[in-house]
Amino acid sequence: MPFLKDLTLRRFFPIAIIASLIIAIVIIKSQPKMTHESSAGLITPVNVIAVKSYAVKPAIIGFGTVEPDISLASKAEISGKISYVHPQLRNGAILQKGTVVIRIDPEDYQLALQQAKTIVASSHAKVREIELQKNNVQADLKLVQKKLKLAQVELARIESLVKKQSISKSSRDNQQSSVLRLQQEVQNLSSQLKTLPQQLASAQAALTNAKSLVMTQELNLKRTEIKLPFNARISERVVEENQYIAKGALLFSAQTTDKILINAQFSLQHFRSLAKGFRGNEALLKEAFSSGFSSEIFQQLGLTAKVRLADNNSPYWPANVERISSQIDPVTRTLGIVVSVDNPYKNIIPGTNPPLMQGMYTEIMLQGKAQNFFVIPRDALHENEIFIVNKNAQLERRTIEKAQVQGKMVLLTQGLKEGEMLIVSDVFPAITGMQVKIIAQPELQKNIENWAQEQ
Repeated sequence: MPFLKDLTLRRFFPIAIIASLIIAIVIIKSQPKMTHESSAGLITPVNVIAVKSYAVKPAIIGFGTVEPDISLASKAEISGKISYVHPQLRNGAILQKGTVVIRIDPEDYQLALQQAKTIVASSHAKVREIELQKNNVQADLKLVQKKLKLAQVELARIESLVKKQSISKSSRDNQQSSVLRLQQEVQNLSSQLKTLPQQLASAQAALTNAKSLVMTQELNLKRTEIKLPFNARISERVVEENQYIAKGALLFSAQTTDKILINAQFSLQHFRSLAKGFRGNEALLKEAFSSGFSSEIFQQLGLTAKVRLADNNSPYWPANVERISSQIDPVTRTLGIVVSVDNPYKNIIPGTNPPLMQGMYTEIMLQGKAQNFFVIPRDALHENEIFIVNKNAQLERRTIEKAQVQGKMVLLTQGLKEGEMLIVSDVFPAITGMQVKIIAQPELQKNIENWAQEQ
């Protein structure tokens, strides 16, 4: 039986092979004939826009943390017991300029001021007394000098009579005594008149000192009332009502809400590309480096800034370029540009436009003077290459140098011509010389125009 089974398999094997070949031939013959597609069927459709030049402010992006323009650590200028604390003097509260936030009991300083005013009145009276005394002595001296002159004339007359023996010598002696007495009186009054200016100067100095004491006490009395010197947000409160404080003790800390500063860090290479727009302003730059940069000089250079939170969803705040940091950051090798924002608590929209507060991490866009650029979508740039449709409706690969990326766009100054057709869709494979069919994208063209106008 095994022998018969083997024999049967050997007989049917060639038959199976022949049947398989017949079936394969039939299938091949039944297929339609192969046809070659025409070249028109190989044309690749591509989306294009017309290359245009726009006046755009070149911009670079940096990041920095918000800091207050002015931070105040208010300290007591006098000692005493606190009699009043503003109920809103709390961490985070916003109070207006001129608000009285703390009072120190003024009673002791009111008494001291009254005593100082009494001393001024006494010193003033002393000055007036010396001035009157001086006037009286001057008048007395003139009167005595006249008497002395008359007495001397009378003495001369008596001397002549004594020589003629018309009068006794005792009369001459009496007259001589009168002359000597008047001379002594003139001497005393003259000496007294010489000392009065020193007495008057001393009394006037005492009066000046008393007036200074009044001013000091008035200042001390004024210092019992602590007011905010600017619109402020309270950071910390240290004291409480009825607490005794010493001179120099910390009362509270606050920061201005009128202005904030951000030390934004920028790539040195990016800032160099932006600084190329400063050419032609060499005299202004020389003045700036000799006398110091200011917001006005940066504005003349065409350098502006705007700020938003680093989440990329917040609207921009207009900002002013204040100054350039004195050195490159030794760790990040970035350049610090200090920008400011005025009224950072203005136009607040909850959830959309929050105030710029200390510690917030922000994105700063630094913009230069407007220049003419070819503006293309960032997606149209393929590893420093762009795809152009030439006059023969063929794809042309073109290498781009010095491309400046700005948001979703790329700014170019060379490598393109006005009106050329730029491919903005993905092409794979992108073969030079391949035939393409252009499909205009007017909506994208309009978006680019709107973006350029917003810059």
